[in-house]
Amino acid sequence: MKSNMRSGRRTFLGFLTASPWSLASIRGEAQPRTELNLFTYFALSGGKSGRLFADKVAEKSAGTIRVSADVMVLIPPFQRIGRASAFASYIASEFASIEPVLGLSALPMLTATFDEAETLARIARPYYDSALARYGQILLATEPWQPTALWSTFPIRSNADLKGVPFALSLLAEQMGWKKTLVRLGARHSSFSDAELMLSVGYDDHVRFTREFAYLTETFLAVPLKFLTAGREVFESLTEAQRGLLVETGRDTEAAFWKANRELLHRNHQDATRRGVSLIAPGSDVLTALRIAAAPDIQAWVESMGADGSTILSQFRRAVGHE
Repeated sequence: MKSNMRSGRRTFLGFLTASPWSLASIRGEAQPRTELNLFTYFALSGGKSGRLFADKVAEKSAGTIRVSADVMVLIPPFQRIGRASAFASYIASEFASIEPVLGLSALPMLTATFDEAETLARIARPYYDSALARYGQILLATEPWQPTALWSTFPIRSNADLKGVPFALSLLAEQMGWKKTLVRLGARHSSFSDAELMLSVGYDDHVRFTREFAYLTETFLAVPLKFLTAGREVFESLTEAQRGLLVETGRDTEAAFWKANRELLHRNHQDATRRGVSLIAPGSDVLTALRIAAAPDIQAWVESMGADGSTILSQFRRAVGHE
């Protein structure tokens, strides 16, 4: 991991002068090999999704296309990601201030299951595509995080249990805007040492939470997405057959991401209970209180999107029967 990250930093420092792809003639091979790179701009993920995509590309192309996957610590400006490497993997909501649609999946209490999160991603896909096209990127795959849950030192039986409770958030959770949601519920922001309530965030180590908290309430507060994109310039320089293979591989990789995270959620629940954590099903009043607290954030997003925001939400709610 450390060597991979060091390699990624070296590559990042040189990406402005280096081509993100090359053709290498391999002795004994009839065809040249296309070398492409992929930067994962989220070190905590360890680059697992990038390596899965790289492995699938190598398999489907019989080794004629090879993707090197590096984890990057530094993130270039969004306008330059499409030129930084052939492929990029990053948290979509990191760039919501530039393109509001990219913050959609991080909105609290919009989806209640992986199926609903996948439906939302499908409905928003054309809007994601349009936004990314303005920055020279092509969306190949979406990757869901584990749903955001409440970890607590006490059982959350009703929304009254959250009044005045000290909570802490990771930096990533604060960037998602979820602090406001909990404050509206009546919870009190505090230090990590005093916290009796925390939100899990995507790649948080759930084993650590099982040591610190006795209860897990699976609220599906949000299922943020990571994007796997291709740089348009490099993508369009490839042959039609190569482009088709990469698009197909992106679809296969996306299906694998969603399947794996559904299975991981089940395993994480089983592991947490084995470690002595009580899994609590949230009561209807807790979910209602969370939705009310989240409503201003959703409305603010709709206003930032204009007519497109209303269209996306109405299509989603119709599709999942929330109207």
